[in-house]
Amino acid sequence: MAIVGNSQSQEWLIENAIRYTTMPKIYIDKHYFTDKKAKWVSFEDTQGLKETKKDIYGKCVPCITNLYEQLKKGNIEIDLGPALLCWKVVVVLDSMEECVELLYELEKVLPAHVKVKGRFGSVDESKTTKVIVFNVSGETQRKKLYEVLQDCSKRVNPRADVTYHRGCVELYHELFGDWRIWRDKETIKRSESVPGLIDRIRKVLFWES
Repeated sequence: MAIVGNSQSQEWLIENAIRYTTMPKIYIDKHYFTDKKAKWVSFEDTQGLKETKKDIYGKCVPCITNLYEQLKKGNIEIDLGPALLCWKVVVVLDSMEECVELLYELEKVLPAHVKVKGRFGSVDESKTTKVIVFNVSGETQRKKLYEVLQDCSKRVNPRADVTYHRGCVELYHELFGDWRIWRDKETIKRSESVPGLIDRIRKVLFWES
């Protein structure tokens, strides 16, 4: 995925590089400015992306491991545990530049008690749109951030689409269906998806090819 698609966007990037790397509230991974092949770029409100790095092994890996171990044991009823506390707010925009512009707009109105972290880009280079994904802990934070992003995104792109769902829905949906009705403990609805899901999680946890 090319970050700079033409001379105009390259000019935009050069002019705004200092502006965005010195944001007082939201910090963008330097790969956005140095690695044109980066499919995803991380951001957060802590300098050095400390929270993002801590969450990988402090929240994400334990949460996925919890699911993996229960599936390996053959459990029919799964304790979702921390998965119920994790949310993602997603904004669909037209370009990487618009994703950065949204962060700038958000930075100007961000309430002090609302945490911000996530990533922007696209796993599919053929996509004409980009997404910016905010990782949120707890429903209160999700509601506030969703509300603020509804306003900020329209200032960047009137066609922007803002949605939200529970975190890791791509894993849990195969087992339990609609995330809107998940409970603390859920019974597997599609047992035929379990072997494939175990294989996918194992590759993520143990870096298997």
